[in-house]
Amino acid sequence: MISIVVVNWNSGELLERCVHSLLRNAPDCEIVLIDNASHDPSLNFVEGVERELLVMRNSRNAGFAAANNQGWRAAHGDPILFLNPDAEAQPGSITALAQRIKGDPQMWAVGGRLLDDTESKETSASVRAFPSIAAVAAEMLLLDEVWPRNPWTRRYRMAEWNHDSARDVDQPAAACLMVRRSALESLGGFDEDFWPAWFEDVDLCRRIRTAGGRIGFEPRAIFSHHGAVSLGSLTAEEFMRFYYGNMIRYFMKHNGAKAAARVRRLIVAGLYLRACAAILRVPFPSRAGAKPPGAYWRVARSFAGSKGAHA
Repeated sequence: MISIVVVNWNSGELLERCVHSLLRNAPDCEIVLIDNASHDPSLNFVEGVERELLVMRNSRNAGFAAANNQGWRAAHGDPILFLNPDAEAQPGSITALAQRIKGDPQMWAVGGRLLDDTESKETSASVRAFPSIAAVAAEMLLLDEVWPRNPWTRRYRMAEWNHDSARDVDQPAAACLMVRRSALESLGGFDEDFWPAWFEDVDLCRRIRTAGGRIGFEPRAIFSHHGAVSLGSLTAEEFMRFYYGNMIRYFMKHNGAKAAARVRRLIVAGLYLRACAAILRVPFPSRAGAKPPGAYWRVARSFAGSKGAHA
């Protein structure tokens, strides 16, 4: 039996759409819902669902990693599919993931295709290579804005690959990631220090690869992914503190203190650069200066004055 773990935090009606896609397309799977103290009515629909769901409601936001750990440990199946509440499974997708992971004992995890709302193209974070300092520099110093085809960004985003073929990869997004239970048990699951979210999936995939496991990408497994829904519950400053703080934590854990210090300096420089771009209203394609200048400035100062792995 396959178990599907969905962590919810203020996902609104998208959670219901996600669950109903699973009810239609994964009739024999166990569905585990972990709610991280949502303050919206996103869970109200479960009382009307005829099929049994395992629903666990946390009294506080335990974070994405901790809630996923809570979910797979309470689940009974193997493998475990971690699925975001803003994703919807298409027919045959979960079966395709299961076939891929069960067909090769060295395949510890596998991810699927995440398509945007129009289902016409991949979402930007569907699958990527492990982050490098060069890729961080290209992003933070806005090199990928003025030179989008630079080799460091293209390598990180796997731009030379069209996602139409099955292959081994570094890190599929945890928005849709199926993992063997034995892998989760041997590695201890997600690292809960990556709170409340971001980079916990990159870290898990890095540890899988370091331990000798393979990670695959299955193009037949297609999911509609709306993306970044819970960000609406965070301010711009909160998001940047969490995201960049966990980026530094990742490099500290896997690349060491010197690499983490370099990444911190790049983040500080990049945030100051974005503050200037926001003041000047520079029209970057990805809206790099779209947040209030003061938000960039305050977060940059906080990272500049912090010496730990997490600001």
